[in-house]
Amino acid sequence: MNPRPSDLTSLVAARFGEVLGVSPETAREAPSLFDLPGFDSVAVVAVLERLEDELGVEVPPELIVPEAFESVAALTEILRTIREPTNSGGVR
Repeated sequence: MNPRPSDLTSLVAARFGEVLGVSPETAREAPSLFDLPGFDSVAVVAVLERLEDELGVEVPPELIVPEAFESVAALTEILRTIREPTNSGGVR
């Protein structure tokens, strides 16, 4: 699976929505995901595992920091970066 940039953002928003029980739009438009109900470390792991499985990537531990989960856009950018062909780190 190799989603286009806008599709990747939609995928990330959808997975946050599923895990948190909110609409993808709510997740995408939230000023901070930390303010959404149910957003905690368990939710982070659930979203990350789903996305890694779907995209066939593994986010390196050094990138799993609070800033990576500040917003849908922040996590989307990290996923986009590790999926670039010039960066073999993180790709399964």
